[in-house]
Amino acid sequence: VGQKDTDKVLQVINEFIETNFPKDVNVKIGGSVLVEKSLNNLVVQSQLISVSISLLIVFLILSIYYKSLIAGVIGVIPLVISILMNVAFMGFFKIKLNIGTAMVASFAIGIGIDYTIHYLAAYQKEIAKHENEDSFLYATFLGSGKAILFNATSVGLGFAVLTFSKFNMLSELGFLIALIMVSSSLGSLTVLPTLLTIVKPKFFHKN
Repeated sequence: VGQKDTDKVLQVINEFIETNFPKDVNVKIGGSVLVEKSLNNLVVQSQLISVSISLLIVFLILSIYYKSLIAGVIGVIPLVISILMNVAFMGFFKIKLNIGTAMVASFAIGIGIDYTIHYLAAYQKEIAKHENEDSFLYATFLGSGKAILFNATSVGLGFAVLTFSKFNMLSELGFLIALIMVSSSLGSLTVLPTLLTIVKPKFFHKN
């Protein structure tokens, strides 16, 4: 059910071997426990690499599209916050890191970048129409903000159904993806406008 449990089992077996077997006997451990440990290590390491590459790609795409490195940084920040929030919730609810839950960070990027791009596009569109900051912020929330919330709610509830599964890995995956929908959508609607209001990036004012 988790990497820590697997490591504890292996530790107990190794201690038993050292205590009870003669020194001239060569003992090798096998079985599903070792397979699980190898798979978990492989998945966790590959996920860390893929998440890093995904964030870099998102940064490059936004930077190239808006012709500004600031755009890439602003777009990546809500995604990083969403990933960190999910990791924090996993620790708080004692959800163990396994093959299923390790993939959540990748889902967070795939889901979160949609909301980020939708909000940035709507923000740029509205800023060209309105001179007053309050009016274009309100218009952005009324348009893309409403769509983002509807999408996050409907898809999040769809995945939340998996939490009723008796298969722990599937249940935890459903809960975490539903949480991603909430954290990434709220991040796009709170962190993004805050950053854009503070930084006031020039790339939005370019033709």
